[in-house]
Amino acid sequence: MGYLATTNFFEDREFVDKWLYTIRTGELDLSWMKAGTEKVRPHVENPRRGLIYRDINLGSYGVEAIPEKVRLNRSFAPRGAEIPEGVPDAQPWVSRKSELWAHNTDGYYEEAVTRQWNATTDIPWDRLEGVELPEAAGKALSQLMTFLTEVEMIATDTPATWLPRLNPDFIEVKAFIAAQVMDEARHTEVFRKRALTTGFGLMKASPMNEMALKHLRDADSFSEMSVALHLVAEGNVLTLFRFSEYLSPTDVDKKIFRLVMQDEARHVGYGMQHFKWVLEHFPQKREILHGHLDEAENISFAGGAATELTESFIVLAGGGLKRENIEKGVRITTAFQLKQMQEHFERLEKCGMPERSSVDRSKLWAMFEMGKAAAAEAGIRF
Repeated sequence: MGYLATTNFFEDREFVDKWLYTIRTGELDLSWMKAGTEKVRPHVENPRRGLIYRDINLGSYGVEAIPEKVRLNRSFAPRGAEIPEGVPDAQPWVSRKSELWAHNTDGYYEEAVTRQWNATTDIPWDRLEGVELPEAAGKALSQLMTFLTEVEMIATDTPATWLPRLNPDFIEVKAFIAAQVMDEARHTEVFRKRALTTGFGLMKASPMNEMALKHLRDADSFSEMSVALHLVAEGNVLTLFRFSEYLSPTDVDKKIFRLVMQDEARHVGYGMQHFKWVLEHFPQKREILHGHLDEAENISFAGGAATELTESFIVLAGGGLKRENIEKGVRITTAFQLKQMQEHFERLEKCGMPERSSVDRSKLWAMFEMGKAAAAEAGIRF
């Protein structure tokens, strides 16, 4: 057991006597009724929407009351509660607002809880009965689903690791991260189920991609994790989902990718708004964010070119292993990879960091320029 109570209450005579005295007499202390907290009365702004976090954003309970450095609350107490002496130090790792806050954090959480879907009942699995894919396409689809199961499980583990480390004053961020963990667990479930329903079982794990995934889990700070996961990795996956929906061999697969896309877009949105919020409020952290991006782009470039992902995508996109299939698959996959990089830099520009679109600032941009030139020479448009 990591934490032991400072007192053995079974052997504390004074504590036991007080407990028995209260049972016998009904005499109450009632000091909690005199809590020195603010009295507010929230109202529902939109009855159709219900009472949301934004409606209770009032006074000392509101997000504006959170300072950059949270010094007073190191417990598990919710923001705005009175914190008496004797509350243990919960030792939060993240107590700086600039490490995790984002524009519209509460809105992303509210969207998450209203758009939950069920991987068991919302996917028409029965429509796959009797569907037989050609071996090459079926194995390629199963390999893609194996890769996505691998990715989504680490996307579940990584934000979950940070939940107990965040100061409880940031309740909206904690709520959003908890919702994201549920999203990613559901994605893991749906991709695993689809891999097995191909009839070919799970395929191969990817050493290159697991190296990239380990980078996400081992980030030194929450902000570094968010840049790498929400902004870069999930941004790339969002493009992958869109192309996969287009290439899907069945309507069932198309529905799967449409549903996971709506979740992934929300996670990317939070990452972009965190990045933007930090740049706007703490411009001195710009170089720190550049450093996070340098490493995240390096790892994502390596993972995106992994054999297990690239080749399965080529086979799936081309529809087989004949020469003409491979040529078609290479063209589509090249367009996909270049679109991934293009959309990454477009997101950074929207966040307020257009200077990444330069060979002097980003090595990934240099790869993008090389890839565009090679694609143009091969007559590939994207």
